[in-house]
Amino acid sequence: MNEDRTLYCTFETAGRLFGVPVLDVKEVATETRFTQIPHAPTEVLGLVNIRGHIFLALNLAQLLSIKNHEIQTGSQLVLFKATVGPAFGIVVDRVCEIVSVASDQIEAFSGEERAAINPNDRGELVSHVCKLDGQLLIVLAPRKFLPCLERTFPT
Repeated sequence: MNEDRTLYCTFETAGRLFGVPVLDVKEVATETRFTQIPHAPTEVLGLVNIRGHIFLALNLAQLLSIKNHEIQTGSQLVLFKATVGPAFGIVVDRVCEIVSVASDQIEAFSGEERAAINPNDRGELVSHVCKLDGQLLIVLAPRKFLPCLERTFPT
């Protein structure tokens, strides 16, 4: 039987398991030294130089309105392809693994899961959830990250 499967790059932040479609990820970097941007919103950690290319680094916990979470020593930066948005990435506590998820494991993002991550008005950043063996994978919609910030903090 040939079932539809989707690959996700998974990572942890604030003790929760998140993921994004693996096809959206350019690379994972360990560089987390940022040049701060004056007057930037709290979701923006700053700019980071990766091999001569400048990327905007976003704090995933802040983006999802997760309270009382600090950037960890050893955090990693998930960088997205240009098709997702112009030169940006998210800082996560730890990148985990690539998981293959069957279509019957994917569920709509319900109010129960919404309350679990406390996204306030940022629920649009979550695409859906996947029930894995003993774990809930919260799948994010990275194409909505920058537009969400632009609506919240217009220039």
